[in-house]
Amino acid sequence: MSSLPLTVLAALYGAAAGLLVPRAAYRLAVEAGEPWRAGCPGGHP
Repeated sequence: MSSLPLTVLAALYGAAAGLLVPRAAYRLAVEAGEPWRAGCPGGHP
């Protein structure tokens, strides 16, 4: 049995996680009591 499909699936999963995690981490990185930000103060998405 080939492990190629599993390798491709793992690569796609890692790419998706790599795109989403930094954005979520930035939005969660606020001081207690401050409102969440909808975007980067520098204008980045």
